[in-house]
Amino acid sequence: MEEIEVRVRAVKTLLEAFRLERILYIIISSISVIILLCVPIYIIIKAPDKIEWAIGLFVPAGAITLSIGRLLKMWNQAILFVSDQKNEDDGN
Repeated sequence: MEEIEVRVRAVKTLLEAFRLERILYIIISSISVIILLCVPIYIIIKAPDKIEWAIGLFVPAGAITLSIGRLLKMWNQAILFVSDQKNEDDGN
């Protein structure tokens, strides 16, 4: 039980050290998603003949999805570290 507590403290220390970066990352990702959803709707309402502009805005959706996935992977790695399991994706 002592080893788990040490690992939990280590993860908490790392999370606190990178807190500002994580918050900024979440804010920037959220703003990107909101813009990605609102601008095409605005274009469709104001200029229905420019539908290709709205479709073109969904091209960066993959990059946003990948960025959000990386954030979730960090949490997965922290949980694996605490539980002392090997992460097969990273070859640890």
